[in-house]
Amino acid sequence: MTNRTITTEATARSETTPELATVEANVKAEGGEATAALAQARDRVATIRDTVTAVSADHIQTVDLQVADATEPFGPDIDARYQATGRLRLKCVPETAESVVADVTDAGGTVETVQFQIHDQERQQLQDDALTAAMERARQKAERLAAAEQLAVGDVQNVTTQDVDGATGMERIVEDALDGPDADLSPTPIAVSERVEVVYELTEE
Repeated sequence: MTNRTITTEATARSETTPELATVEANVKAEGGEATAALAQARDRVATIRDTVTAVSADHIQTVDLQVADATEPFGPDIDARYQATGRLRLKCVPETAESVVADVTDAGGTVETVQFQIHDQERQQLQDDALTAAMERARQKAERLAAAEQLAVGDVQNVTTQDVDGATGMERIVEDALDGPDADLSPTPIAVSERVEVVYELTEE
């Protein structure tokens, strides 16, 4: 005889405040010679390093420094022959992200993104908490449905899980807001959602 079962779905969410902010920025410089453009770009990178006081030197990384020829296909649309670009990554606590963005901008840099994150251990805890809450909701739903038929919910027969992070997932990236003077860079909670589909055995009460 085939055991009777019931299948329910549930979703739960767990959230926490960000622990880290990463600011991606760049500087650009032009020149008639590649070496001159590169030297100027390096100077602007150094200026940002000196200007941003909220971030220690070991948390400011120059991730790329390159030069492009305006006469080449797909080259930059500039008057000078060469354009040098330096890219930086600055890591800070979320509460100082706004002042870091302001310092970078004042020093002649352009902020590309601000990314709020949490550490891997905290991410795993969020997922565990959301999954536990989703399983509890799925069982409660199954028990309500079973009680309507004078039945009881038994053991779990099968579980399928799915991440449903969406727009409130593990990382919040600020891009469009950086275009305006009233950019909102205040850290908001990072949330994780988990969805489960659970198959339970049905038993007589």
